[in-house]
Amino acid sequence: MNSLFLWIIPVVLFLAIIGLWLALQKRQRQISALKLLFHEQQRQIATIKDEIHELRNGTLGVGSRVQDVEGKLAQAMERQEQLSQVNTDPQSKLYGHAMKMVELGANVEDIMKECDLPRGEAELLVSLHGK
Repeated sequence: MNSLFLWIIPVVLFLAIIGLWLALQKRQRQISALKLLFHEQQRQIATIKDEIHELRNGTLGVGSRVQDVEGKLAQAMERQEQLSQVNTDPQSKLYGHAMKMVELGANVEDIMKECDLPRGEAELLVSLHGK
């Protein structure tokens, strides 16, 4: 019995050592896989940081363009307001009315009477806007 016991103990120890060695190899493969995964995630994080930086710079460029467009729009609105004030000038309304009369087929005499324009101006309007 002692000789059997002496023979079983080394076999069990040998099997235990092989089992521990296999478990250690498995853990080392898992650690290697985790290291690869970690490096891949670090690379992805760096890529995302670069993309965010590019987006931020693009957004700043768009913001600058929007400000430029808003400034131009404000200038255009101011200019339109100035032009609308010019159109409220009685003289410009008079010429607008005279042009409308020409479009409707009025002759030089009618335009002179209705709009109180000199003959030369009435003839010029008829020649420019007449059909």
